[in-house]
Amino acid sequence: MKPLLYWLLLLASFKAFGIDTDQQLDLIIKLYGLSSSPASCQPKPLSSEKAPLLEAGEILFNSSILSGDNDSSCSVCHLNDKHLTDGLPIAAGIGRDTAHDNSITSSTVLVPRNAFTLFGRNSSEFNTFFWDGKVLERDGEIYSPIGNGYKLGFESALAVAAILPLLARDEFLGKQSYFDSTVHFDSINKQYYDSKFQAANGVISNILANHNDVNINALKAAFTKAEIYSPTLADVGNALAAFIGKLNDACSSSSWESYIQGSTDALSEEQKRGAIIFFGKGRCSGCHTTNLFSDLQYHSLGVPQGQFGPYIHSQDVGRAGVTYLPEDRYKFRTPPLIGVSRTAPYGHNGMFSGLRDIVQFHINPIPFLSTYQWSGERERLTYGKLLSSRSPMLGYITIESEEELDSLIAYLEAL
Repeated sequence: MKPLLYWLLLLASFKAFGIDTDQQLDLIIKLYGLSSSPASCQPKPLSSEKAPLLEAGEILFNSSILSGDNDSSCSVCHLNDKHLTDGLPIAAGIGRDTAHDNSITSSTVLVPRNAFTLFGRNSSEFNTFFWDGKVLERDGEIYSPIGNGYKLGFESALAVAAILPLLARDEFLGKQSYFDSTVHFDSINKQYYDSKFQAANGVISNILANHNDVNINALKAAFTKAEIYSPTLADVGNALAAFIGKLNDACSSSSWESYIQGSTDALSEEQKRGAIIFFGKGRCSGCHTTNLFSDLQYHSLGVPQGQFGPYIHSQDVGRAGVTYLPEDRYKFRTPPLIGVSRTAPYGHNGMFSGLRDIVQFHINPIPFLSTYQWSGERERLTYGKLLSSRSPMLGYITIESEEELDSLIAYLEAL
């Protein structure tokens, strides 16, 4: 098989010889092995005995049953009209106003990372979760903050990822108070690894045994249909994963998907030129690869830290917070691009309000930084080390005109 460089040079020569855009894209689709049935809209099928988990998962996703202060649910950060994101730069967790449609108030606790879409997460290709990859499936094991997920009864890495917000202080456990703490917080927050799993099992058991409302009764009935009579945190995760996978059924076919299925009129000429740039001189496909448009690896763009972060001095060290390796500082997982035009704002901390902003930052961060409002002296004076972490792959991007940039963005809007 000839090397990738050969095919890229061949593709470049096509333009010189007047080969049209559709012929160039046909070569690209074959070269990259792009499928006419993208994995983003094809969830793993559920066996008949697991089908009742869908009902349990839907109840858990949309209700605040497992929220310490009864003010949070998965659905408040993953909204249907926002392509299963929340439209905020960084997510908002506990402390919402339950009396007014879970609106954000002065007492709402911020979760210092951007909420990502859930589309594609149930794909068999998807094996790493969260911006820092703290849940990872590899070589038959699921690595996570609570231990090996398979040994705990989880059926997928997605199932483990789905329950981690339930164990997070800022997302579900509830506020800590000298006088009015929650059972969730007191039982779970101080525990580590599999002890946190066992503590959560106790909380779930207590809720189902000692509380009586419409959602809890419906949840118990759904688990009973699935022949699960004493649900554990793993059962909760498996139910949520089943429901998240079902959400992918609503994933509408994009213009790009229609194009690779053979409808050459699905893209405009500008979008076709943008696709050629994406896979060619723009070098976007170096990281945004496969049908998910992600290599599921970790890279740094050198994004400014901003005012909020999960570590000391409001930093977010990204992947290094999981691996503890200095070379992983400020690296974050490549986000998949399915429906990317509907998931603004962008970046791990929502720093970029629009597609043009973040694409421009990939190409050249200087225009963005020239107008950026530094949040403090420390951020301004220490930004050099973060900027130095930028992936060397970004140095090979060759976009030389606004017209090319416009075409690239037009293509991204077709995904």
